[in-house]
Formats: sequence, structure tokens, C-alpha cells
Amino acid sequence: MINKTLEDFSFFNFLNETDLLRLKEISIKKYFNKDEILFYKGDEAKYLHLLLKGIAKLYTYDHKDNEVIIHNLMGPSLIAEIVNYEELKFPANCSFETKAEVLLIDYDKFKKEFLLKPEISMFFIKSLTKKIKALESFINYNISSNSLEKIAKFLYDNEAILINLKQVKIAQILNITPETFSRKLAKLKKDNIIQNDKGYIKILNHEKLKNYINN
Repeated sequence: MINKTLEDFSFFNFLNETDLLRLKEISIKKYFNKDEILFYKGDEAKYLHLLLKGIAKLYTYDHKDNEVIIHNLMGPSLIAEIVNYEELKFPANCSFETKAEVLLIDYDKFKKEFLLKPEISMFFIKSLTKKIKALESFINYNISSNSLEKIAKFLYDNEAILINLKQVKIAQILNITPETFSRKLAKLKKDNIIQNDKGYIKILNHEKLKNYINN
């Protein structure tokens, strides 16, 4: 069992305590407020970023200077680890939707001391596979012609973070106009599928909500 001094490293609980203590030595824990920036597009990836608590947003801008959200991450989760692995510069900005805690792990030292361990390699593969699945969901959201289906799927798949996301933010993530989003929510609310309190959504009937999702 991981000891209390290593609680922040429970994400790596497959490592032995000696390795965890070394990981702690090459890491810095930082606290961020909502809307603070973790890194900008074009920055070098000096650290492996582990989001411990909170919600992070990876985003860029289109040719009209509109914000385009690439991915929302909820802790615990690695942030843009492919950039470290491939030794690239960050292709997007990262900020926070809530207060957050992040471990900054010195990547040069991590690479030399940990990356060749089989369990770390498998860990990276699993994390990247999870990101690919999230990207597939993002594509499915945006090619679907049924906005109600989009909304239902997002709410169903992301129930754990709804308490931290106002409906205007969800509309932005799904690339749906606030007006359309409000109309669709009104239907779900009328059918007693969701509850909307001060802009935050709570699911009341999971089975009915799932019926709107085209599997």
C-alpha cells in the first residue's frame, strides 16, 4: 500500500516504493486557479504533466480566432504525454476549467530512469489509447446531425464532471449554439431526464437519457 507521503503518486501505483520515492524527488507539485495557463502552443515540453485534481482544457484557435476545444481532461490524467514521448512542442494551449493540482515531472530524468521500464511503456500505451478513444468520441459528436443525440451522449459519458461544467461550456465543447443547446435541454428537463440548477446539469434518469444515444 502506498504511504501517505506518496499519495500524489498513486497514479503510478504499479511501481515499487523505491521508484515512487525517486519519482517524488524529480517532481514539483503546483496549484492552479480557474483559467490559469499551464502551457502555450509552441512551448517545449520540459515536464511530464500529471493532472491530479481538477479539469484541464486543451484548445487552439481557428482562422477566425474562435476558440476550438480539442480535449477536456479530468484528474487524475496525464496531459499531452505524446508530446513528451515524441519530443515535440505543444500543438495547443492548456488552461484550467476549475481549480487544479498538477505534478510537474522532470521529463529528462523521467526518460533516463523510468521510460525503459516495461510497466511504464504499457502505462503510456494505455493512456494514449484512452486519448484516442476520446478523440473518436469528439469526431462522432461533430459529425452527428442530431444535436440531441450529441448532448445525450456527452452527458451520459461525462456525468462525473458535470458538476464542474456550466451548460454554456458544454455547448462550446459540443460546438452547438447556446440557443439550440438550451432548447434541447428544455426537452430533456420536461421529460424529467435531467435537472438544471443554476446552469449546472444533473442526470435524473440514466435509462431514458441512454435511449437518445444511437448505439
